[in-house]
Amino acid sequence: TRFTSDWSSDVCSYDIKTPDGDLTILNGISLQVMPGDAVAIVGPSGSGKSTLLGLLAGLEEPSGGSVQLLGKELSMLSQDEKAALRAGNVGFVFQTFHLLAGLTAIENVEIALELAGDNHPRLVATDLLDRVGLSERVNHYPSQLSGGEQQRVALARAFAVKPKVLFADEPTGNLDAASSSLIADLFFDLRQQFGSALLLVTHDDALANRCDRILTLGIGGRLVS
Repeated sequence: TRFTSDWSSDVCSYDIKTPDGDLTILNGISLQVMPGDAVAIVGPSGSGKSTLLGLLAGLEEPSGGSVQLLGKELSMLSQDEKAALRAGNVGFVFQTFHLLAGLTAIENVEIALELAGDNHPRLVATDLLDRVGLSERVNHYPSQLSGGEQQRVALARAFAVKPKVLFADEPTGNLDAASSSLIADLFFDLRQQFGSALLLVTHDDALANRCDRILTLGIGGRLVS
């Protein structure tokens, strides 16, 4: 898989060991994403969508094939080198927010900037939280925020590093209809402003249709369209 933002994968597969032998999760995946592309990954539960996202982000190692992220062959990098590559270039948005409970909204955004090497993160974090409509909630902890507000903090955190690549796994999956609509609009507006390439896993057809192209994974982990 090649992620040419740079990002790609070449005939990538992923197997896991089970008591009954190897279980193939992904099989023969080959795809390329160019700078600024927005690609939705859809398919039934169990088809390997989230696993594919993890492979492309370097969070998992393929059983076969190769993955390049921003021109770097991930198998040639140490875990620390992969983490450093992601810190300054990659944003993540998950279904379950993944905010740090002991940090305020602004501190959750600042930590992403600090990991990317920004020694003065307060200004950027304040600006991003303002963009997502949380300027009055910057000192609130996740437990004091609604689900939609927590996901807006997660959006601000993801875009804080001006990511070249954004990985999103069911970003509206835990939200009600009104919050989902707001998050989707913010998500695509920010992506356009920052010019980030997008890999989006979703069951939401309306969300998928806002992308430039849609890839469908079938059972057995093969791309079927």
